[in-house]
Amino acid sequence: MSLAKYAGVSLIAMSASMGHAGGMEDTALSAGFMFEEGSYGNASIKSQSPSVKAKSAAGASITSGSLLGSVSSINLKAKMDVLDNMSVGISYYRQAGIKLDYTANWTTASGLTAGQIGIMPKVDLDVTALALIAKYDVNENISVLGGLKNGTASDVTASILGSGVSATATGASSLSYIAGAAYEIPEIAFRAELIYETKADYALTTEFAAVAIGGPADHTGATGKIHASTPDYINLYVQSGIAEDTLAYASMRQAGWKKSQVSVQASTNNALFTSNTKADLSDFADTTSYEIGLGRKFGTTWSSSIAYNWEGGSGPESKSFFTLTDGRQGISVGVKYNFNENTAISFGGNYTAFGKVTQAAVIAGNSRNAIAGTVFSGNTATTLGANISHSF
Repeated sequence: MSLAKYAGVSLIAMSASMGHAGGMEDTALSAGFMFEEGSYGNASIKSQSPSVKAKSAAGASITSGSLLGSVSSINLKAKMDVLDNMSVGISYYRQAGIKLDYTANWTTASGLTAGQIGIMPKVDLDVTALALIAKYDVNENISVLGGLKNGTASDVTASILGSGVSATATGASSLSYIAGAAYEIPEIAFRAELIYETKADYALTTEFAAVAIGGPADHTGATGKIHASTPDYINLYVQSGIAEDTLAYASMRQAGWKKSQVSVQASTNNALFTSNTKADLSDFADTTSYEIGLGRKFGTTWSSSIAYNWEGGSGPESKSFFTLTDGRQGISVGVKYNFNENTAISFGGNYTAFGKVTQAAVIAGNSRNAIAGTVFSGNTATTLGANISHSF
């Protein structure tokens, strides 16, 4: 069998990773475009619509809408050969973010007063990444990859119940690194690809507002830092032709979120924080996510794919307002139409079901205990995307 037998087979898959115990990832870096023949570019748009709501311990609904907001993002990729055995590429995408709003969606049916709801968590943060990647072909079968990734955290607003934090922070950038290798057998479209991404830290200069939680206002006029980061990643991807016009693939992605918490660091002493002491606002856990899929070509123009993706959780109890689910399972489908040998358009979608988690009580006297016993269950997310690609 030759590689031509698999040309144009669609491998479109996307997962909804927002709002789970494993951090705040939105889009994973994919180096697959670096293996396209010749010069290549694509542009895609993705829209994620979560439905993440809460119930009381007795089972009554206590939210009026999704605590996680919808997000749309544009992803761009381009690659060109610069030597017979070397190519370079760039990739721009929304890597991570938090769109969380308890304030607008929590109801007094929870037992909280309107005043208490008014200081519940609200966070709006985006992290975009621009990756520059080079691929060097050692021979027909082996290649190595390396590159730089510049991440940019947007200006952020954050109000977190129980921490006394109400702040605006100025965005910042951080540089991280990419390294990897791949082994290919072109005759059967086999490729095994291993990519490593280093951690990127963001220290966002912060101005705290006055917050009163059952007492006098704290933080008035204080400044400090909100710390956020994206973790080390290990990505393993394997694909192979298994029959004429049919490809199978599997991937695994490990992320070290446990060492990449969102935290606050005030620059002066106050009633809630000691100067220059970090206090974690999140309780993210390390995660490993998986995906297996199948792509099939039909005739000369159409192909489609289906994939199952899943991720384990950190346990049935949550100790953070940011952890609203315990793992996830999803199904992705896609279809691709080739206009000609060079241009194609693809459409894909994913439906994800999130695992049940219960809000745990923590430190005695902490105002977060006001919602201890709250249950997040039956929650889902729908992701839709479209992509146009062109080879030169």
